Amino acid sequence: FVSHTFDDDVGRALVHVSLNVMLRRALFGCTRRGLQRNWCKEAAWMGRGMASDNGLDSHEDFQTKYKEANQDVSESIRNDVKDHRVMVYMKGTPDAPMCGFSNVVVQVLRAHGAEFGARNVLEDPDLREGIKKYTEWPTIPQVFIDGEFVGGADILINMHETGDLDKVLGNTGT
Repeated sequence: FVSHTFDDDVGRALVHVSLNVMLRRALFGCTRRGLQRNWCKEAAWMGRGMASDNGLDSHEDFQTKYKEANQDVSESIRNDVKDHRVMVYMKGTPDAPMCGFSNVVVQVLRAHGAEFGARNVLEDPDLREGIKKYTEWPTIPQVFIDGEFVGGADILINMHETGDLDKVLGNTGT
């Protein structure tokens, strides 16, 4: 497990500028490869489970549903999510991401000064498949905030750009 904080305002501003460039490249590369349909799938999950955090009622069709994976893996995931306000299942580690989308998630969270736990799914094939079954979501990275599955890189990018991520994380001056 790895936890990170990012407190330097000057560093945060520099990361924010480079983050926007990186986000644009990641999105352009994604659409160029014809994967824009994944945006629609992730957008359908936007805010899934977040309504309860905002005090709004949500129809059960829009609440997070968990499917049981291997019992030990499911228990490990539940413990990770319970022990970390923000938890990321990613390819690689925050200091050495092994995938562009995992890197984007790390950079977005660091730009917002979020402390987060992370697990490298490449080290454990059972975890890699188990997290997909647990959330019924086929791609990595996967981000949980306050115990709820939020989505992947595209959702975090959108939340960053709209300011929703600051609201969810409780940031007021970012």
